[in-house]
Amino acid sequence: MALGISLSAETGDNAGYAGAFLRMGLGARSLAMGNAGVADSENGFAAYYNPAGLSYLNDRHLSTTYYFLSLDRQLHYVGLAFPLKPHAGLSVGWLHAGVTDIQGRTYTGVPDEVYDTGEEVIYLSFSNAFHRRIAVGLNFKILSHNMLGLTGSGLGFDVGVLIKPFDHIRLGILLKDIGASYTWNTQDLFGDQGGNYTDTFPQILKVGIAYQSSNSFTFIGDFEISDRNDYRAHFGGEYLINDILFLRMGIDNTNPTFGAGLAYGFIKNVRTQIDYSAMIGLVGEGATHVFSWEFKF
Repeated sequence: MALGISLSAETGDNAGYAGAFLRMGLGARSLAMGNAGVADSENGFAAYYNPAGLSYLNDRHLSTTYYFLSLDRQLHYVGLAFPLKPHAGLSVGWLHAGVTDIQGRTYTGVPDEVYDTGEEVIYLSFSNAFHRRIAVGLNFKILSHNMLGLTGSGLGFDVGVLIKPFDHIRLGILLKDIGASYTWNTQDLFGDQGGNYTDTFPQILKVGIAYQSSNSFTFIGDFEISDRNDYRAHFGGEYLINDILFLRMGIDNTNPTFGAGLAYGFIKNVRTQIDYSAMIGLVGEGATHVFSWEFKF
């Protein structure tokens, strides 16, 4: 905790750069544990935290996430992940973020139009385990950003590695947003003064560890560094009660997080899990509440 606080006080913030919605976290379970998950990605949200985890899926996963955000912001996700026998996994997902009801004004301050903006990414992910203790995964991301009638587009990649050196310990490495950017053409907006412009995303290296002492307790932690000299730490824990109720707490850099989950049988041969997380936001933002619903079949 002390390391995370000191580092965040001395460094910048990736949020000021393009693609910030891809760095907010995904899945209420991981968010409740401090937005950590690079080494604990054997679930339906593996494409986000570490695609290498897809190799170790035992079931198909249909996963959804919905953020309840202030200031007319939106963020939601739906994805399908499934194993490919004998040692591989595949996933496809869609993540959308945006802001509605943005009040536009003239040069004199008179309200005129109301604007919306939206960003989207489509994940195409594949993973293969070269050994029962080592897997490598790849994300191919199709990016799009719509704003003021303009569309920026681009591609990006993630590469992840998941290692299981011991039965109760997992190690993860993720290189995130390789080559990711938005390319804009502003001639329709500014005429001859417009042209092509590129917004590059920060490229981030994440390393993580997960420790499961038994079937009831799990600890996970991540550390990340970006090419914009931003350092962050994420960690948290989960405790399972009676194989049905999960209690979770964590630290997302310097912000406390907590949440809970409920796992149960849904219908024949289909199991489901509902997760909730709450995160303390910036002053004036209020708390962020996130719900995820995952089906395993």
